Amino acid sequence: MLAFSGLIQHADAHGRLLVPPHRGYIGKLPQFSFIPKDYSDHGLNAGGISQTSGGQHGVCGDPFSGVRDHETGGMYGTFPTNGAKAIGGCYAPGATVDIQIQITANHKGFFEFGLCKLNGKADKETEECFQSLAQPNGEKQWQLPAGAQTFSMQYKLPSGVTCDGDSHCVLRWWYAGGNNPGVGINGQEQFWNCADIYISNNCGGNGPSPNPSSAKPTPSTSLPNPEPSSQKPQPSQSTPAPSKNPVPSPSSNPSPAPQPPSGDCGSCSNCYYAPTKSCFVGWTSAQCSSVSTYKWCGKA
Repeated sequence: MLAFSGLIQHADAHGRLLVPPHRGYIGKLPQFSFIPKDYSDHGLNAGGISQTSGGQHGVCGDPFSGVRDHETGGMYGTFPTNGAKAIGGCYAPGATVDIQIQITANHKGFFEFGLCKLNGKADKETEECFQSLAQPNGEKQWQLPAGAQTFSMQYKLPSGVTCDGDSHCVLRWWYAGGNNPGVGINGQEQFWNCADIYISNNCGGNGPSPNPSSAKPTPSTSLPNPEPSSQKPQPSQSTPAPSKNPVPSPSSNPSPAPQPPSGDCGSCSNCYYAPTKSCFVGWTSAQCSSVSTYKWCGKA
């Protein structure tokens, strides 16, 4: 009985950053099929407690002494080669971001989020680069309730940070479990996921728009429910892809953003996806209208 209890205490938790999609998950979405799929993306615990108990871990959840596949330039960190095509979300400076985390094995604990700006394609995220983000109420930690499900939360981006074009930002999720009493943070299982995002005044499409893809976008319309399995998962949600060309940096004197038509568009003046409050540049009205869950918020 004692041995069995010990096994339960050290069983692995599982979770992933769904929105914005982290580097290990994004390749499972149809419009990001050019990015490799990671079928163990729910288990990025840097090798587990045995390897993290000394305080060392890969920046994005890989083992400290192993191959850093989930960091910029790794197998799943494809921004250096794919540029804007690898961006999983675009947000305005100072925006409140809707985040979704799927937990499939709950070990209590809390979440925190950080942001790192990379100025060029060759730059890589470091632990020192990440600045902590806060919720609208000012709290940095989000306490995990009971249950194995997808949890939603909001965090605010800094108002003075922009990153687009060849620059981009990395949003990181950190999950510290809490089911091992009396051992401190390094005695808990921990997870790290990194997502590539833009923070730009051009997310809504004002200013010069990049040329959209000639291919008709084919995102699905339902939310994902991937399971931690050795078999190939079949997620059904897709977050719409950003433009294939980099979003141009705003000028020092940007022109006022065009006003979107009345209705549920928020500040978006291009193609709007209400469930995640995402606005995507480079889409035509016809492409946007071809997906029933999207709304065209550009000029008629």
